[in-house]
Amino acid sequence: MSAIKLPINYCPRVQSALEAVKPIVALESTGITHGLPYPQNWALLARMEELIQNYGATPATIIIWRGTAHIGIGAKLKQEIEAALSAADYPILKLGSRELPLALAKGDSGGTTVSATLQLAHEAGIRVFATGGIGGVHRGWQHTLDISMDLAALSRYPVILVSAGCKAILDVPATLERLESLGVPVVGWQTDSFPIFYTASSPYPIDRMDTLQELVTAWHLQQSFPPPHSGMLVANPIPQKQEIPASQMEPFITASILQAEALGIKGKNLTPFLLDYLASATKNASVAANLALLENNAILAAQIATAL
Repeated sequence: MSAIKLPINYCPRVQSALEAVKPIVALESTGITHGLPYPQNWALLARMEELIQNYGATPATIIIWRGTAHIGIGAKLKQEIEAALSAADYPILKLGSRELPLALAKGDSGGTTVSATLQLAHEAGIRVFATGGIGGVHRGWQHTLDISMDLAALSRYPVILVSAGCKAILDVPATLERLESLGVPVVGWQTDSFPIFYTASSPYPIDRMDTLQELVTAWHLQQSFPPPHSGMLVANPIPQKQEIPASQMEPFITASILQAEALGIKGKNLTPFLLDYLASATKNASVAANLALLENNAILAAQIATAL
């Protein structure tokens, strides 16, 4: 059987940017579908897209809707998604790269995680993607083998991923070791240490780059080697004004993991549970930090995209 053409739809502004070879920044859609309630979800997306445009790039939010991968969300699709999200009986999935073929084949709808967004951004010819924090190796992985698809996707798809390091709930040194094993370059943006989502610095050293010229040159050199080419993780620390010290967060993280274990929560449901727990425990300080780092990453991603 011959290969089936992927069902992909490009919104007009993204299509125009692709045809004109203008800078584009991909965004994931789980923040809309699973991350924040209405209307905060759309307000955040609008803010990130606005920032990307202000810095000279075109935003391309990626979502799976009724069996089609949409690269960019136009006004009509936005109205349809809003209506579906308000209908409690409409199933909206959380989709990683593993689930993409099934969702597309069955005509499902869902928000794309980091791994799925990386895959579809690469397919669309988009070279830069902004997110909050990547998934990685979960604590207790020796017993559960719980390792996010994000890491494998970073090794497979040559896309620059801008994030505030990895989520603080993870086993950070194990995540960095796994990235090294997969051959994924990890670049600290104007920092010598790996940021950990809510916290700007950590005890874990990484390679530092201070200018866009350095970073872009490194990217082009990486792509000049014979394939296969991996992506590149650009670790962008949360702004200091919004950061939460690790010493303050760690007791909450430990408590959230113990609570998840007691309730038997694992797999896909684990990360959302832990993040919700932290939001409650910190009286939404973790949510405010999350929003600040997302905006910060959108700005840097747009700057990188325009410099490529």
